[in-house]
Amino acid sequence: MSNANLRKWVGFCFVAIYLFLGVPLWYKLTTVYRASLPINYIESLQNNKFQDIHLVIPVYVKSDTYRFPDVHDAIQVQVNHLLNSQEQQVPWSLQVLPYNETIEQMESEGNQFHVVTLKLDEFIGYSSAYDTKETLVYYDDAAVLSNDLPFFVAQTLVEHTFQLEWTHLNKTCEGVSTNNDVAISYDPNIHLSVTLLSGDGNPVAWEIEPTLTDYFSPFRKFLSPLVNFTVDSSIVYHNDLNLHSLNGSCTSVTWFDLSHTIDLSELSSMAYYPEDSALNLAIVFPSASSSPDGLAFINGTRISDEITTLDWNSYLVPQWGVIIINKMPLKPNSVISEDYLEPMMYRFATDIFQLLGLTEGSQDLLSPYITIDSFKRLTILQNLDKATETLWSLVKLTQQFQGMSIPREVSDNVIEALDLRLQIIDLLNDPGKGGDIVWNNALHLSNELVKLCEKAFFNGEMVQQNFFPQEHMIAVYLPLLGPISAVMFFGFYNVMKEKNQKSKKNGTEREVAKEKLELKEAQKLHAIDGEDEL
Repeated sequence: MSNANLRKWVGFCFVAIYLFLGVPLWYKLTTVYRASLPINYIESLQNNKFQDIHLVIPVYVKSDTYRFPDVHDAIQVQVNHLLNSQEQQVPWSLQVLPYNETIEQMESEGNQFHVVTLKLDEFIGYSSAYDTKETLVYYDDAAVLSNDLPFFVAQTLVEHTFQLEWTHLNKTCEGVSTNNDVAISYDPNIHLSVTLLSGDGNPVAWEIEPTLTDYFSPFRKFLSPLVNFTVDSSIVYHNDLNLHSLNGSCTSVTWFDLSHTIDLSELSSMAYYPEDSALNLAIVFPSASSSPDGLAFINGTRISDEITTLDWNSYLVPQWGVIIINKMPLKPNSVISEDYLEPMMYRFATDIFQLLGLTEGSQDLLSPYITIDSFKRLTILQNLDKATETLWSLVKLTQQFQGMSIPREVSDNVIEALDLRLQIIDLLNDPGKGGDIVWNNALHLSNELVKLCEKAFFNGEMVQQNFFPQEHMIAVYLPLLGPISAVMFFGFYNVMKEKNQKSKKNGTEREVAKEKLELKEAQKLHAIDGEDEL
């Protein structure tokens, strides 16, 4: 094989490897994998987040005196009329049903339902039980004769028992969230830090463990379906939060005055915990050196109608916790007893309801079981809203950055989240369900839904790929592709150049041969002509 043919074959092999091996390999190594997402479905949810939700709350009616065989149907008509009188942001309704033995047996097993008990009395009114989800409606014989009882029961249910739903699920309310300027954002896991601060360095002790066990553990168990608390305690010396600077300046100090004096950032950064949300209880004692006569602005805290303490004041810090400031400093080797800490824990437990968004202002929680049950449902809807927002943010992110990878794990998480959302909606829309077990299960699933959506949005591989653009991929592969392409280009150029030179040389040789041939033919013709002349 000649040298030219060999070079042609080598060039052909280079081109074949480049096209049939290099190009597919380049495409494989540089192509960003983008798993498919149900974009149209997520967009429809974003446009109408509660399009497939109709919250149904079963309510069971029973009467202690009279037997009303069709009173639940009459109450249902009045309830529907009241609910339809207000445009709803999230469709919801009450399913009024007669109380029967099945419900009684389920309640005996710990699964509580909303029950309305009709009691014959001398006056008309209502009351909500403190330790159950029962609503007592009092009526007289005149209300029965005038047929006003169904309307009064319906009004009690809609506007009082389910006041949170009535307030937050209508069109005039912005969103379904119950958070305010004081409450923290809802989180199923909250860390609670209890800190004792002493302005002096004298050793002190406190009976915080038995206090928490006796007074806070029952409260913690009561809120366990809604929030899981983890608790730690500590003692900090030589720190009175600079409260001595306020001593003598005024006789009454509000939280607004304290906010300009104390710095809670150091206190908040002292504790490290895995939970995303935290509440704090700081019990502060002044220094004996700077405030030997105590803090003059501490004028006592009213615990109840019968009990008023003159030893400390309690201040609610928005979205942080509670600060309890004691009037007098601690003596050396003091032991703070459980009896002294008990009213503080009672006051802190009351303030927790406001910090969680269960109450507004200083109002009392008169029916905690009913309020917490309503708060569960609103939290479920809030989690559904948050999950939809997260998925829509994921869709917008993938559409904005076309070079961002979408791993298969992200797609699986999104599909699983949407399936989980449908399970929650089935629980909310089923009128045959509605006990504590169902609402607790739906709340748990909604918390898992939020985690799953956030897991899909904050996928590490997807975020990492976003910081590896196409220019970087070219910069990585160009040192390899550049020399190969350069060798192929210049080799092809030399082959074409030699081919052109050879073609020109062959053309010149053909012209010379042609001229020689014509010359010989001319000479022959001249020789023939000479012979004829002779």
